[in-house]
Amino acid sequence: MSTALTTTEKPTREPSTGELLAAVVQQGITPASVEVMERLCALRRDEATAANKAAFNRAFFALKREISGMEFYADKEATTKSGAKAYSYCSEEEISRKLEPVLFNHGFAMLFGQKKEAQLVTAEITLIHESGHEERREYSLRVGQSNGMKDDTAVDAGSTTSAWRHLVIKMFGLKSRIREESDARNVGAFISAEKAAELSDRVAKCGADPVKFLAFAQAESFDKIGEAMLPAIESMLRTKERSAK
Repeated sequence: MSTALTTTEKPTREPSTGELLAAVVQQGITPASVEVMERLCALRRDEATAANKAAFNRAFFALKREISGMEFYADKEATTKSGAKAYSYCSEEEISRKLEPVLFNHGFAMLFGQKKEAQLVTAEITLIHESGHEERREYSLRVGQSNGMKDDTAVDAGSTTSAWRHLVIKMFGLKSRIREESDARNVGAFISAEKAAELSDRVAKCGADPVKFLAFAQAESFDKIGEAMLPAIESMLRTKERSAK
């Protein structure tokens, strides 16, 4: 009776780019090795970027899963000129108080920015993950008019806060009783460059007046058209295009 001797071989592990770089350095620096090192460094950067983005995506998925079970209450009210209640909405304080601890728990932090162009104010948020990856989003609103109760500074600040609130709610999918359709200034994110080019081409082909079209779209140029206007724009353009046939 014979017995078979079995051996278990350990699987070979591919060397990392860091180990390959160290091996090249140990062999000495030559013009050829410099080129190899440059390629390895680029590969190492690409690997790190991909790993950081993957870590961001995993953390963001976990973040959204936790946020999906949270409620953000409409704790503020907007009123008409007569003082009657127009609608309720979720305040900046309510959002920040509940959202920021959850962001930190998942390794995220937000950077805020803003810009104003003509009659639009845009809120910008850069979401940074502890891995090093970051994503940037923006949202625009039309600026309101100053009056006896609010000067230009107060109006700009209010518009920026409102844009930030809309952006955060959409960015994280917050459950809130805010009625965005009640805000006549709502523009949203700007359409993509590809969509702007498409609309410009369609306007030219159907013989529509670009100036009147932009006035209808409430934008100063095609790349400043807000996504919230697209349903009305598409309906209007389809009518024009049918008439042009």
